[in-house]
Amino acid sequence: MSNLRILVSAASLFLVFAAKAQSETTPPKLVVGIVVDQMRNDYLQRFGDHFEEGGFKRLMNDGFYCANHHFSYVPTYTGPGHASVYTGTTPAVHGIAANNWYDPRIERDVYCVEDKSVRTVGIANADGQMSPENLKVSTVTDELMLRYNMRSKVVGLSIKDRGAILPAGHLGQAWWYSKGRMITSSYYADELPEWVNRFNDRKLPDTYMKKQWSLLREPEIYTTGEPDDSPYEMKYAGEEAPLMPKDLPKLSELNGFHNVFKKTPYCNSFLIDFAKAAVREREMGKGEVTDFLAVSFSTPDYLGHAMGTRGVEVHDMYLRLDRDLADFFDFLDSEVGAGEYVVFLTADHGAADVPQYNMDMGMPGGYLDRTQVAAEVAASIEKAFGNNEFISAVKDDRIFLNREAVAASDYTYEEVCSFLAATLRMIPGIYNAYPVEPILSAGAGGEFPFFMLSRGLYPPLAGDIIILQDNGWLSYGPVGTSHGSPWTYDTHVPLLLYGKNISPGRTYRRTEIRDIAPTVSMLLGIGLPSGTTGQPILEVLE
Repeated sequence: MSNLRILVSAASLFLVFAAKAQSETTPPKLVVGIVVDQMRNDYLQRFGDHFEEGGFKRLMNDGFYCANHHFSYVPTYTGPGHASVYTGTTPAVHGIAANNWYDPRIERDVYCVEDKSVRTVGIANADGQMSPENLKVSTVTDELMLRYNMRSKVVGLSIKDRGAILPAGHLGQAWWYSKGRMITSSYYADELPEWVNRFNDRKLPDTYMKKQWSLLREPEIYTTGEPDDSPYEMKYAGEEAPLMPKDLPKLSELNGFHNVFKKTPYCNSFLIDFAKAAVREREMGKGEVTDFLAVSFSTPDYLGHAMGTRGVEVHDMYLRLDRDLADFFDFLDSEVGAGEYVVFLTADHGAADVPQYNMDMGMPGGYLDRTQVAAEVAASIEKAFGNNEFISAVKDDRIFLNREAVAASDYTYEEVCSFLAATLRMIPGIYNAYPVEPILSAGAGGEFPFFMLSRGLYPPLAGDIIILQDNGWLSYGPVGTSHGSPWTYDTHVPLLLYGKNISPGRTYRRTEIRDIAPTVSMLLGIGLPSGTTGQPILEVLE
């Protein structure tokens, strides 16, 4: 080989390696964060044989799969879940302690994204009086905006307000669904952009709801759960049994249009339509700096609450969501450029099997009546201490004491808490009850469930006693399911990462939901969210 040919070959190799190195150090044009509300990790396996190649399988086969990914706190609800994904920490730090909580400082219930100081933009109701005011730390999306001096475009989209607002952080923009329209609040804008108005004018929910919801595939493949006519599923008014196909025009007339629409796979398709419009109209991924699109699919949660984890409707919805994702990824390939964007997909919590299903199968499970629990607590306090003023509030899994009344009595605060915890743990369906103060003092160490309890308690809202339900038990029923516990059916969720600078791979090492934000921060070369307690997932970065 001549010296000239050797030099040309060496130069060519140098250019190839230089281009590869440049690609690996250049951040993506767009990050797409996807949260599937109420998606258990095992759905990837249960429904996976029937997924197409371009949706979930594209992420699993060509991306990185964290197969042992968990929430490390309770309660496992939508608000805390979205906040934890995007802040890289847990409720103890970011302050979104539940979807709704009792605030003893103002003696009333608070919704996680409520903000009465702002007004609705896009519709004439109160559904837009929302903002990230209650989120106490920055998000990965905030840090992206700060890194590029507010030049990045950050957009959060969801059917639920909290699913859009918390991922968008304090500095992004958020849109959510109300009565057939995508709306926002005056925290973000004084009026809807023209492109959002044009989208709303298309009235896509009306178009989708003219359809019948039939099975996407042949009936014989739907064998991963219960038969179609299942006693564990919600039956709509107008239905003799909860069967497929579903006559959506008829059901919407009898059950409320939007109530039915949000439980159909077409609601996922509608959100994809809006995500495409946002990318196209905002020219996301077209600028000199990285943009961020956060999409949260709420329908899986609405449908799961109605149909449980093993309904044919849930199976079919995931097959249709898989097809929607494949279509969206093809759109991103065309609009942003194949290999120029990053996607991560996870969930905000899992879900329990329907307790009645568990009991019928001989598995642990049952129903806990919270109203009865509150009555037993009040009666026990009255009998033991002769005082019915010790309890200030009983809210979900928390008991709040009237500390002034306790201090004025002949009993110590510790005696009352100890008595309440001992009383509660004797009630069938309660795994245990814990005085809160020792948990807050001990910090996040210790064995299960103490580290999960401490990470889920935001100190000003922690209350005095926290209750954990037994494995398989719910305060919900008798059909459909819920979530909120420390048990693995609620904590074990998917994490898939795909795209630029991410090599295919898989880990079975335990990773946690709070690890997502620091991992994405490292991929983007931006600052960590201010409250980060998670760790970057090294297998993804290496």
